[in-house]
Amino acid sequence: MPATAFLLAAGLGTRLRPLTDQLPKALVPVCGVAMLDHALALVRAHGHRRVLVNAHHLWQPVAAWAQTHDVALQVELPDILGTGGGLRAAIDRLAETVVVVNADILCDVDLSALADAVPLNGAAMALRPSTRAAQIGPVEPDDHGRIVRISSVVGQPGSGQAGFHFTGVHALSRAAIQRVPADGLQCVVRTAYRQLVPLGLVGSIQHHGAWIDIGTPTAYLDANLAVLRGQVRAPVDPWSRGRHVATDSWAGPDARVDGIIFQSVIGAGAVVSTDTELSRCVVWDGVAVPPGHYERTIFASDGVVVRA
Repeated sequence: MPATAFLLAAGLGTRLRPLTDQLPKALVPVCGVAMLDHALALVRAHGHRRVLVNAHHLWQPVAAWAQTHDVALQVELPDILGTGGGLRAAIDRLAETVVVVNADILCDVDLSALADAVPLNGAAMALRPSTRAAQIGPVEPDDHGRIVRISSVVGQPGSGQAGFHFTGVHALSRAAIQRVPADGLQCVVRTAYRQLVPLGLVGSIQHHGAWIDIGTPTAYLDANLAVLRGQVRAPVDPWSRGRHVATDSWAGPDARVDGIIFQSVIGAGAVVSTDTELSRCVVWDGVAVPPGHYERTIFASDGVVVRA
């Protein structure tokens, strides 16, 4: 059976280093739940049972995740293929329309409405209104939702409605994916979308719900805190996998918290001793936090400590 959903998990995670030196970005946990678990929960909530994930950087953990979650795998070696190249390489394994979700985005985009917005032989993008759209990368739809401009790639400023950016979540027909060259590293926007926009073959939906890009350590920490505070509803409810501690914090199974913590996330099997104070921190599974007082700090595997 062809896949109707494609999870992008092959990125190098450069901006998130050193957190991604030992763990691929797609598997970093947000409130104890791997980003790929959040992405899979989103696509499955919209009825997608056949799912494909790609992998490149630290691909072995992604392969293990795919096997335990009944997800098909595409390993891209020796070179990374990019957003377009990965889709083009998977063309024979994809359905006539496929939704594409970046595993480093935490969101609740309506994937069913997105798929319905795909024109014949075209594609559709989920757009988010933002006052920072011009800085992130402006994307302009017309009054009917058809995309008429994508940043500096195609179209002219002022062609459509301003104030939107691309969420990284989209849906494409096989015909659209076939517009991507079948060799090496390719960007889907600079290949397929550059051709489709002038033809009026890119639809859109507006997304006004949750959306967080965890691209940097600061954004990653803020994503954990937003989910912890209930400001963002994640596709996987972290409280189904952990418990409240110190009233305003989350702890995974077998975590031991003897110190003082405030608005922090403590991974499964982690240890916070009596001589430790944490404020707005994230501790990964199995990590023993060194004694001391810490604010806005990430304690990752293999002794990696990042102050965000």
